[in-house]
Amino acid sequence: MSLSAENKIFLLRYKLYYEEIEIVNSEFEKGQADLLIYITNFRENLSKEVEDQRKNFNEHFFGDRDIEENLDSQNTPVLIPKEEIEKEKQVVIKWAKTLYKKIVLATHPDKTMHLNLPSLVKKFNKYYETTISDYSAGQYDSLLFIGYELGIEIPTEKISELIVPKNKKLSQEIENKKKSIAYQWQKIPAKDKNEVLEKYLKSMGYIFNKKDIEATIERVKRIKRKAGTRPVNYMKKRIK
Repeated sequence: MSLSAENKIFLLRYKLYYEEIEIVNSEFEKGQADLLIYITNFRENLSKEVEDQRKNFNEHFFGDRDIEENLDSQNTPVLIPKEEIEKEKQVVIKWAKTLYKKIVLATHPDKTMHLNLPSLVKKFNKYYETTISDYSAGQYDSLLFIGYELGIEIPTEKISELIVPKNKKLSQEIENKKKSIAYQWQKIPAKDKNEVLEKYLKSMGYIFNKKDIEATIERVKRIKRKAGTRPVNYMKKRIK
């Protein structure tokens, strides 16, 4: 398979983002779960004298609506003839289906389970699962990357169409996650968490006594000392 230097760079960049987003998501989720313990315990210390404060706090952190909406900056509809849509759909499905079959055939657990390198088996299993889930969801960029990794022929014209915009999307997602309070919470030294939690909640308009933060931190420390303690994930919104 012959690829231009530019296309190779796009695919290698995708690989870096592909691996980094997994690490960032893992740190984000751990930070979110840990911060949730503090948020849940702090709720009991909110001033009852401030009207609707506890209600607003509950709605913000434990409500049913998402904290952010993914809206397209351009809402103007684009009218495309039905026959063109069907034609494009057929073209995409044709190349994706061919690539999908080749990847699944090469990475099927029945074929890779006997390999002597556990890390390689794990890698192929991951590619197999990703290929099936993404193909089912109509997300074909990962098929291009996995096909390239396995030395399978891929349609090079699809790299600029799918990989390049996905790289931008992944880069932005990584940047946003790293800026989030949930991700940064993992990096904050224990001695500084009082101050950070106080600033975070005050920036959102909640009124409380500084001692309430200290009491929350101490309560959480006691909870964490108990073996097997796990936070109950009632939160419906992302902590940003």
